[in-house]
Amino acid sequence: MNEKRVFIAALILAAALAACAACTATAHNPGLNSKYEYTVGDDIAQRLGGIFRITGGIEQPALVYYDRDKHDIVAEIIGSTDNVEGAKREIGALVEVIQGEAVSYAKKRHSLDLTSDDVTLIYYVDSDQGVPVEVVRREGGKFLVPNAGAQEKE
Repeated sequence: MNEKRVFIAALILAAALAACAACTATAHNPGLNSKYEYTVGDDIAQRLGGIFRITGGIEQPALVYYDRDKHDIVAEIIGSTDNVEGAKREIGALVEVIQGEAVSYAKKRHSLDLTSDDVTLIYYVDSDQGVPVEVVRREGGKFLVPNAGAQEKE
């Protein structure tokens, strides 16, 4: 009789574990299972994030992605200054990293002639409200200051 109880208890436990495993294995959003084409821009953006971390010496991780609509790589950087000129200097150092590392990677790996103008760099600083605020960006080789309405050449 005890063997029968142990066997039934084991069956119930196995069924419960199987039910739990099935619950955690189902996707809550089936769209996450859609196919996604990985492009050369995606590869270079992923590599550039690593290059910035290692060669560029960025303390905070940069969000780097390929903008498929604009055909541009975008790097969003959280910096420590809210001074536009200081942020431009930091962006300038990253442009040198792009020219030295990312351009050669794109040429060697993908036979692509990449320039620093193909990368938009957006510089943010943490605000008092805890939400990063854009200080300046470099897009198409030109610096743009938000809310200034002015466009400056490099």
